Parts: sequence; structure tokens; C-alpha cells
Amino acid sequence: MSNLYHRKTSRMDFFLEERRNVILIRQKWKYNWLTLSGTSQWNYQEKKTFHQKADQIIWQEWGGHFKMRVSGKSDFAKQHANTIFTLNFDILWELTNPHWVVNVTKIPKNKFKRSNVIWGKHEINLDTEDVNVNNRIRAGKTYKQYPVSHEYGHSSGNVPQNVNHWDEYRSVSNYVSDRKSMMNIGHDLRERHIDYIITQLNLLIPNTSFTYAVKP
Repeated sequence: MSNLYHRKTSRMDFFLEERRNVILIRQKWKYNWLTLSGTSQWNYQEKKTFHQKADQIIWQEWGGHFKMRVSGKSDFAKQHANTIFTLNFDILWELTNPHWVVNVTKIPKNKFKRSNVIWGKHEINLDTEDVNVNNRIRAGKTYKQYPVSHEYGHSSGNVPQNVNHWDEYRSVSNYVSDRKSMMNIGHDLRERHIDYIITQLNLLIPNTSFTYAVKP
């Protein structure tokens, strides 16, 4: 018999679909649609397009890259000792009871506005350029990144309150030289980027622990 395991938290929900060996991490976003001087007011199609782009980027850049195993004393762990589970990620446009309030500011094309995640306030601050690829040049090499993917990494637990790695481009970071990293200026995932998620997965099913099976 196939079961669906579900755990709610204040910042994301966890679903494990036993039949398909898939774990879905879902965040519910409630948007505030803001503008800078010189830009037009948001219309519905623009809002829909932004959300669809953000969801697609997060699904593609985060989903399917992490593979997990289980161990422990539970019947579930024993039954799935040789099973590989795939992590997927998505966001829902939510009007009530969100995990995150997401402030999206419309800015002129090719302009810059700093984006961030405020973990304690359940707040994400983005702009319209964050769903477009950002090219950064360091030592003659170009690194590509979708800013929305980087900020999603913070909303998934890569913040000072949870782990000892967050903005890896900081000069004091142990990973400042890993420029290809998603939490630096690139778009590659690392095992450490789901450290917090694993701590939450380990609360999903009693007496069951999740560990990495395959590197991203």
C-alpha cells in the first residue's frame, strides 16, 4: 500500500509520496506587488508571468538534483532500505496562510535592487530582474545565476540562524572560492545547501533518518 506522508512547518511543507519515491518541498508565497518610480502598475498577466517564471526556475534548478536514502528502526526505513528518494521543490501562489510574504518590486529593465530573505519575519524581497539570468565576471570567468534561485536557497534554510553557510560570496565565508555554488555567484548545488531541509525531513517519520545518497 502506498502512503503519502505530510509534515507542515511555518516556512515550508514536506510531502513524501511512497509510490513514486519522491519528496516534495513546497513553499506557499503571498505576493505584494510593488513599483519603483518610472514603472507602470502591475497587471494580472505580469503577476502571473512572474510567478510562473519563478516557479519554473526553482523547479528546474533545485528539483531532481538531490537523492536521499533512509535508515532507522521504523517499518518504513526497513522497507525502503534500498530505495532512492528524489527531492523536488516548488512554490504556490497563496492568498491566505502563506509560509512567506514576498515583496516583488517592478524595476526598470537592467537596473539593480538588492534582494534578500528575512528569515525571522517570513519575508522575501525580490524584483522583476530576479527571474532573469545574472552574469557576473570574476577573474575572467563568467558565472550565471538566477537571483530567485539564490534567494530560494535562503528561504530553504541557508541562513545564519540554521547553518554556518549562507551567502558564500562573503569574504569571511569558508566557501568564498566556490564561485560556481548557488549560494555564491553561480548556479551549482552542493550537499550543504539542504542541511536544514534534512533536519526537517528527519522529523517527518518517527525513527527514520534521511541521508545523502548521491551528490548533486
